[in-house]
Amino acid sequence: MKLLKSWNSYKDRERLHGRLTLSKYQSSIYRYCQFTSLAFLLIIAACEEKIPTIQNPGDFYDINTLTISADSMTVAQAVVNPGIGQSDILYIGNDENVYAYTLLKFGEIDYYLPDSVEKFISLKLNLRSDRQYRLDSSNNDTIKIEILHLENDGADPWTEDSSHFGNFKIENYKNLGKLRVLAEFPYTDSDTVVINLDTALVSQWYKVTNEDYTLVLMQSDTNKTAVQTFHSTESPYYPWLEVAYYVVGDTSLKSSYILPTEDLSIINIKNPAESSNLLSINSGRASFGVLFFNFEDTLTDENIIIAKADLRLKIDRENTVQYGEDFSLYISYADSNILKYDLTDSTYYVDPLYFPPSVSEGIIRNINTTADSVIIDIKSLLQLTTSYEDVNNYGIVLYTVPTFSNISTLSLYNASDQNPAGFRPSLRILTMKEQ
Repeated sequence: MKLLKSWNSYKDRERLHGRLTLSKYQSSIYRYCQFTSLAFLLIIAACEEKIPTIQNPGDFYDINTLTISADSMTVAQAVVNPGIGQSDILYIGNDENVYAYTLLKFGEIDYYLPDSVEKFISLKLNLRSDRQYRLDSSNNDTIKIEILHLENDGADPWTEDSSHFGNFKIENYKNLGKLRVLAEFPYTDSDTVVINLDTALVSQWYKVTNEDYTLVLMQSDTNKTAVQTFHSTESPYYPWLEVAYYVVGDTSLKSSYILPTEDLSIINIKNPAESSNLLSINSGRASFGVLFFNFEDTLTDENIIIAKADLRLKIDRENTVQYGEDFSLYISYADSNILKYDLTDSTYYVDPLYFPPSVSEGIIRNINTTADSVIIDIKSLLQLTTSYEDVNNYGIVLYTVPTFSNISTLSLYNASDQNPAGFRPSLRILTMKEQ
């Protein structure tokens, strides 16, 4: 309003009269400028009078902070049979952390070859290398890998959907003399590795004269510490056999590619770090944890908004194994059927039929190699629990990489009172509720 009064005073006829002599055209322009300036000043004046006052959120919401100590938490360790047959990576090697070897099965030779093969000329195994894991980066020893034929009298001893380190032991076949060395080659990460094999192998497989279709890839010298990886049939860079041959009545050389029907890595974690005060998370061993919050009477109001929920976990560096790369920790909502209670010894345990959910259902947090703790905002998961009728179930699942594409292990201190207070998990929750 002050601006408007100033303008009215300025445009008073007595002040403007006699100052300028304008033509009719100039006068029109002058009046237009007067009108535009007046409109502009009026808009500014209106804006000055209508700028809203920002209110404190506390004027509309009740804001509270809750600190949940480890005494109100239960941590359950779970180890299930690892279903790693669908992994796009194959592991071969031996170090302080793991012992691993790979199985390749070529069970459909006749599907890829014509009926009239007269003579096999060459047989080559093609592998696409991925990377090499070394805990000691200064170690540059050349690693050699053996290719062996598993001769088991035609009996197929494994499948990629059901076999794992717990029920398949290559040592049993080695002790029975059922492994025959076919070739050896040095590992290289230069894309495709080609290994020549004796054509007698494909001759035995052709027309089902020998049903032992399994090749085993193992590290030759287990005293050297490294783990090598190759792409599997689940990858676009799958392994294959290349066969050259002549067919009856044709002098031109033919060739065919033969893909594995199944492939699988058997991974044995040497130090599972099973301890009453630790939680071990590993994909190759399929170990994970369930963290259950025992504060049923705290967040029972469906109208509460969880603005923040910071979960702090302390990392046990002595038993954590990372190969110079981040560890991907997944956190997801735990449904009410995961955690069971044993009445005989009053302890919680995880349903052995349960398996961690898919990546899309949870939170992902990358942990670097030097971190000694991690803070994760799990508000979305806790808010989810208040949306269900069963608000007593405040639980989360801690796991890693459901596709089983790494061999790292993350070790965390659990809620056990054996751990120092600063090492045990804690949860700080900020809640808001409309007044």
